[in-house]
Amino acid sequence: MASTSRIAALAKEIETQTTKLDKFFAESQLPPPSFDEDAPLMYPFPPDVAEAQEALSAALDELWWLNQGPIQTIVAKSFATSVGLKTILRYNIQNLVPFETGTTYKELAEKTGVPEKKLTRLLRHGITDHFFRETQPGHIKHTVATKALAAMPVLATWASMGMYDVGPAKMRVGSGPYMVDAVAKWPDSEEPNHSGFQLANDTDKTMFEFFEEHPERMSRFKDAMAFLSTFPGLEPSYAVKAYDWASLGKATVVDVGGSHGAVSIALANEFPDLELVVQDLPKVIEDAKAKAPADLSQRVTFQAHDFFEEQPVKDADVYYFRWIFHDWSDKYCVKILRALIPALKAGARILLSERCLEPPCTLPLRAERWNRDSDITMLATSNSQERDEDDWKALLKAADSNLTLEEVRRTPGAKLDLIVARWK
Repeated sequence: MASTSRIAALAKEIETQTTKLDKFFAESQLPPPSFDEDAPLMYPFPPDVAEAQEALSAALDELWWLNQGPIQTIVAKSFATSVGLKTILRYNIQNLVPFETGTTYKELAEKTGVPEKKLTRLLRHGITDHFFRETQPGHIKHTVATKALAAMPVLATWASMGMYDVGPAKMRVGSGPYMVDAVAKWPDSEEPNHSGFQLANDTDKTMFEFFEEHPERMSRFKDAMAFLSTFPGLEPSYAVKAYDWASLGKATVVDVGGSHGAVSIALANEFPDLELVVQDLPKVIEDAKAKAPADLSQRVTFQAHDFFEEQPVKDADVYYFRWIFHDWSDKYCVKILRALIPALKAGARILLSERCLEPPCTLPLRAERWNRDSDITMLATSNSQERDEDDWKALLKAADSNLTLEEVRRTPGAKLDLIVARWK
């Protein structure tokens, strides 16, 4: 008979230690742990139960790691996860939210002086770590964790010491926690060089400008992005599945900011009637041309172009952007869209392969974490954002009232959605 796997052994250990804890709660008539605001802050565990709790924690940690696997674990732990907590501590938010009734993001923004949109994003990231809970869109209440910060000032003091004194002395923790300071310094800014990245690196350059001056970091960034594109749900094949490309018939597709043309090459292999133009900055295009498959050279062409400048390819059927808009604030996304307008013919479509965030209070916290991590990463590095459907509608309208959101397409298994806009 096959020996028991390590994950099965850990599951059994978790069951054993959980049973001991559950027995203690039943016999002591204490409520079991929960995230509820009125849950106990601490338990008077006798030594044997405290030992069971420690054994349970150890088994849970190991099982989490094994279940995630090395790649997902390293990715998950490579970015700071204390953004929500630092926001709470910096603005004393634990004491601004009434027990039981809770409050709104709007009220908190008025009390803290932080713009509501940015404060909402910061706190929603913390919610995925159970710092507060959003009971309905726009309204938050305490969890036991945030109530503990409010009820035990010494706990908040301890956490603040770790955040501001001990932590920075141990290591520079990247742009994440600096981002909270950047929001305080530049609350209403939409400039890409007003983010945590600038504070973390003592520069006034944007992240990409800074990388240009530090080739080793630019190389690391490019390699990291190439690695990310291999993640399940992010491969170019999902761009092929995301839209009914065949319905276009003989058509021209402009892949704006398309790098080395991975998506265009995948589309060309599947749809022989498509002619594709890949656009990016000159250095990228020079390298892309050298690596492009020769057998597709008649249908996949490459062109140097800055997407902030007027679009040179006129009357194309589709202008496609993959993971471009989340790098830029609304101010600059409007500029990108307006640069397209002189080239658009009636009925032309703009396809944006991006996240379209689900409405709050609709996803499990683990699924929500993926969205919030990405949103906070963009705020920390570029003062930019991920967007929900209302954000996309508002962005298109701000660029031109003739641009309308036609649909949002969600492909099973894909990490990116497809925002379909149409020029009237």
